[in-house]
Amino acid sequence: MQKRTVVLGGVGFIGTHLCLHLLKAGHEVFCVDIRDPANSPLLRSVLQHPRFRYVHHNIAQNFGVHCDEIYNLAAPSMVRYNKALPVETMKVSVLGSINALDTARTEHARVVLASSASVLDSYRDTAGAPDNDCSTPRIIGESKRAAEALHRAYRSEFGVDTRIARLYNTYGSGAEAMDQRVVMKMIVAALQNRDIPINGNGEQVRTFCWVEDMVEGLVRLMEAPQVDYTRTITLGGSEDVTIRALAEKIVDLTSSRSRIVHLSARADDPRQRIPDISAARRELGWEPRTSLCEGLRRTIAYAEKELSDKTYTLPTWAEIN
Repeated sequence: MQKRTVVLGGVGFIGTHLCLHLLKAGHEVFCVDIRDPANSPLLRSVLQHPRFRYVHHNIAQNFGVHCDEIYNLAAPSMVRYNKALPVETMKVSVLGSINALDTARTEHARVVLASSASVLDSYRDTAGAPDNDCSTPRIIGESKRAAEALHRAYRSEFGVDTRIARLYNTYGSGAEAMDQRVVMKMIVAALQNRDIPINGNGEQVRTFCWVEDMVEGLVRLMEAPQVDYTRTITLGGSEDVTIRALAEKIVDLTSSRSRIVHLSARADDPRQRIPDISAARRELGWEPRTSLCEGLRRTIAYAEKELSDKTYTLPTWAEIN
């Protein structure tokens, strides 16, 4: 059945793939963002699609649209590891969630919030953090934590059908070539034979999920039967890898001359961040299907083309993973 679906942050990395997936499934898609989709190498091909609508809007401001479903993937991509932009981050998460939830309440629409693994770090670290801590991980964690609470509150008080996906590291084609997330950053450095810096000894353990697998998980969460609470699911990769091993694998796959160099360890860098996707397996029948090695090969091929074309996109609302 064709649905009218809103993707907030639709020109972002995961949002772009989600828009394409929904169009392929036959739905009408409203892509809401502040960046021009013409700058997206993946969305350019669907700008004239009869079921694709682009809406230039900052979701921290009120909005309304007739719809059946809302995916809220919006977060400020200007957030980098060295500058939190705390007010902007909180506005997008809190005001953006309120505006999305009010629209869902009016339209009797279903909402999926793309939350973050940082929420779990926030739960663990709040007690020990100083009151004046305004670091990027703390701000992202607290803002997503507030957004999750809003979705549960709207479910409890107004009966809005809300679902929450806690996303772990995601990678793949469609990311900006100058993206600061670890996989693309390492790949670009390797392709340019530059040093690949890693923080500390590189023994931090992570997982990485291919973007199209992540989109499949979000769609399955949206389509899951309604329950009498806000279903909260963790989505992420299933292959553990250390940051050092990831860098070595990328150097090998690109036949690069890059050196791996060690920088000072970051105080806010968790030693281990591995998602528990058992609920996704049990409730959604979902797990990643793309191996890390295959996903890296695809991402490398994409990055090579992007670097040769020199088509870089500008910062916008995008996912923080």
